[in-house]
Amino acid sequence: MTAGESGIDTGAKSLVSAARRRLLISVATPLLAIVAFMSWGLSSPVGSSPDDDFHLASIWCGHGDADGCQTAAQPNERTVYRDLVIDSVCFAFNPDASASCQGKDFGENPSDVVTTPRGNFTGLYPPVFYFAMSFLAGPDIDASVLVMKAANSVLFVGLVTLLFWLLPVHRRPTLVAALALSLVPLGMSLVPSTNPSSWAIISAGTLWIALLGVFETTGKRRLALGAVATVATVIGAGARADSAIYAGLAVVLVLFMTFRKTREYFLLAIFPAALTLIAIALYLTSHQGDAATAGLGAAPTGKGTGPLTLILANIAYLPGLWSGVFGSWNLGWLDTALPLSVPAAALMCFAGAVFIGLTSHVPRKGIAVFAILGAMTVIPIVLLVQSNSVVGANYQPRYLLPLVVMLAGFLLLTAGRPLATTSAQRWLIVIGLSFANAVALQTNIRRYVTGADMPGLDLDAGAEWWWHLPISPMFVWIAGSLAFAAALVALNSMRWTATSAEPQFASGVRT
Repeated sequence: MTAGESGIDTGAKSLVSAARRRLLISVATPLLAIVAFMSWGLSSPVGSSPDDDFHLASIWCGHGDADGCQTAAQPNERTVYRDLVIDSVCFAFNPDASASCQGKDFGENPSDVVTTPRGNFTGLYPPVFYFAMSFLAGPDIDASVLVMKAANSVLFVGLVTLLFWLLPVHRRPTLVAALALSLVPLGMSLVPSTNPSSWAIISAGTLWIALLGVFETTGKRRLALGAVATVATVIGAGARADSAIYAGLAVVLVLFMTFRKTREYFLLAIFPAALTLIAIALYLTSHQGDAATAGLGAAPTGKGTGPLTLILANIAYLPGLWSGVFGSWNLGWLDTALPLSVPAAALMCFAGAVFIGLTSHVPRKGIAVFAILGAMTVIPIVLLVQSNSVVGANYQPRYLLPLVVMLAGFLLLTAGRPLATTSAQRWLIVIGLSFANAVALQTNIRRYVTGADMPGLDLDAGAEWWWHLPISPMFVWIAGSLAFAAALVALNSMRWTATSAEPQFASGVRT
């Protein structure tokens, strides 16, 4: 064999090896992400997400009269399984109470019903989320909720994975980085849940960048990205009214960022305009928008305080609302306190990425970022002032999380190639996010397995509650933490190039 032939053979083997590695990472990373999300889904019981008694009743009544939901004497009431609205939330607001208070026969007595006004019976929320989830509802409440959590996890990962491969190569790191930096820990707990905020987060993380891809691609890829943008609009605006507003904001910002005075642009702009009409139509199916004029409907905490004083107080405390996304606020029913190491690590990673993103000069990017920051400021202040409240009550960080996801994405936008980062910067972010996720997940499992009053690393010791599954709390924590970290490591091993049709894989390169 000649030296030339030897070199060709070595090069061919190298290409085959790279292709195998690329295929392995392409398949493994989405699976790892699903495991990471489902570990969070398993970390908490039925009824653990905020206002779950309302949302569970709404899901079981999503198709009108059905098993587990019957019309009551009053139009704003329904007769539903007792376990959905009473027993499921027995631990709410009591962090020392484990989920064992639900009882050993929880979910096994569908004949035990109660009448309740707690539900989407008068159209407070858009109906799409509840309608879709109700297809998964049945007499076995535990099994139904687990399937719903799994379905929302797969929806998120599936939509992001599809979007990843459809986007231009240089947009892919923006997609995954924005999501990774903004979802720990609040988003990780909400995506695999029965809360409509799950779909609001999925929509916020995918709509704007799918729409951006529509303007940057052609042919079948453009059509596929348009389909993703349509799905993202429907699931977001169909879950929460504020998500419909965020969808409209995403459309306006993308149109602003891509604007050019050409006939092709104006023809293409018809599509996002149609998406805006869809969002408006779904917004009008709910009464959540009334909060802008009538307030949030909760008990006021600043009663007797003048509007100017309320505005100034809310401006002063507003950063505390933003940081709640990263774990400075409690999870669940705002009763699961996280160690301060969680928000410290998550915020440092986000802040570091922000400063890296600011080094990228993209036309109109600054205006788009300030528009999102403006929305993050004006929306909560208006709603809190209308409700005679200050930050800390009635308005939660989860309402702002979709905007934080969009903020991260626009901050990380580049003109045509990935951000220039060092290996040390990337690995610090991978380590920091993995640490924050692992600590938050362990704390969340502990809160429901034994109650927060029983500290300790071993989650199996003294367990009072767990799912009827052949895996233990400790296994879920370890598997979920490792899966999340491994997914970040895999993404960090990708080589991103703006010239190739597909991403190349190598270590120690830009991501």
